[in-house]
Amino acid sequence: MVEEPANLNRSEAAKAPPTPKVKGFRIPAVRSGSTDELMRALGTLSFLRISQDSTDLSVILALNVEARDISKNPYLFSICYFRADAIDVLYTLTPNKSPRVRRLDILKYVLNLLTLCSGIYQINMKFLYQMLEGAIADMNEFVSMDFQKLFSKYDSLKGEHDMMLKKIQMLENSNRELASDNYEMKNREQELLLKLSSLEKYSDSVLAVKIQDWISEHNGEINLSDFARVHNVSEARVEQVLNTLVSEGYIESRK
Repeated sequence: MVEEPANLNRSEAAKAPPTPKVKGFRIPAVRSGSTDELMRALGTLSFLRISQDSTDLSVILALNVEARDISKNPYLFSICYFRADAIDVLYTLTPNKSPRVRRLDILKYVLNLLTLCSGIYQINMKFLYQMLEGAIADMNEFVSMDFQKLFSKYDSLKGEHDMMLKKIQMLENSNRELASDNYEMKNREQELLLKLSSLEKYSDSVLAVKIQDWISEHNGEINLSDFARVHNVSEARVEQVLNTLVSEGYIESRK
């Protein structure tokens, strides 16, 4: 009875998305209007959840939930703290999204909120210009192509690159194996050629016997060219063995 909920929790944990990171920035600003005016201005956006900070009623919170996890808890979201002397912005960042692109999205969203508060806050324009300058520098990297398309192409090319590296590695391994096999085959070929060569050549004693048999079968005569061709030996060697037989008295030379 206790194991089933535990298994269910592990299953839910396995399906849960990775924990997002939290980023943020502060915009120096001075509130000139009331909290009621601020809440009415922000309340025109239906997707925002507006509330007052329980510890400081002068601080207004604006929550924008963009996505929730499997437990329906906010996962991708941003919170703006509208204080009397500043506007603090906190937002979550998922691992699969570029930090700079996410920051651009949040900055665009915050600028839209500031247009609703134009008569309620006095914004430090110098700081805002610096933020916009940084945002423009970031946008230059993505102006020619949408980041998602760029990332998709990069991911696809990376996959093809990794696959090609594996194929190259396999081909290199196969090439080494073939080179090794070829080397062994050449050595084996040389060994067989040596054995074949040794089998095709007669020893001097065997050749002497064959010369004697030839002379006996050809009425006491021998033609060096014919004998050498039939027995696949050189004429010079036949003549050498023949002279040895004569000198040792096995056969006589006719004059």
